[in-house]
Amino acid sequence: MVRIFLLVVFLVIASDIQGRVLEKRIIHGTEAKPGAWPWMVYVETLNPNKTCGGTILSNNWIMTSSHCIDENPTLIAVVAGAHTMNGTTESSQQIRTAMRHILHPKYRRSDLYADIALIEIYKPFWFNDRVNKASLPGCNDYPLVGMWCYTAGWGYTQYDPKIRPDKLQQARLPILGVDDVEHILAGFGVQGKASVCQGDSGGPLMCKAASGHWIVEGTLSWVLNGCHSVSGFTPLAKYLNWVKQYVPI
Repeated sequence: MVRIFLLVVFLVIASDIQGRVLEKRIIHGTEAKPGAWPWMVYVETLNPNKTCGGTILSNNWIMTSSHCIDENPTLIAVVAGAHTMNGTTESSQQIRTAMRHILHPKYRRSDLYADIALIEIYKPFWFNDRVNKASLPGCNDYPLVGMWCYTAGWGYTQYDPKIRPDKLQQARLPILGVDDVEHILAGFGVQGKASVCQGDSGGPLMCKAASGHWIVEGTLSWVLNGCHSVSGFTPLAKYLNWVKQYVPI
């Protein structure tokens, strides 16, 4: 199985909302346990070269952020079941290429409105303990203020862009509120000053339900300048009906 590893290109674009940027760094992260987040995927594009996170919604559909794939890439590769990303292939990995990708029709890059997208892959994933679909919220279900949730990704672990982790990182973050039902706002964790820079763009926001199950509430859209600050996740609950037009969930 051939892996696709491209040169990572930082995408730092100021939006019309002052201080918001698209962020790929992981600052002060802790290593996730292998298989802890089986719906987490690594998304990589060619022409332009980008890396992002994503979430498995079904065996052949992935959710990510529109700004990750809005420049008509010539190739999109999705890696599931990965923990270590150092150029070798783990036995748990499943690598797929995209058949098509769909941006939300109301997506605006200028202010990251409706920053959510879907990727359909050619060959379905084989579900197991390392690769599985996420549990999703209801149409009106948003995380409560004060909840502590997680995000994850393979982004940079320090401000030095030369230092990149081999292994999946995670961060525990407090929910601050919802911005006009457009973005779930998260703060930064007190332990190690973990922030939403902890997760690559497109990566999931995961909150534990009363049942004990983890629910993917959104996808990472933006973070304020400097990290260690407020970040915004596009809420899946708002766009669930749109997702259901394509994904059998």
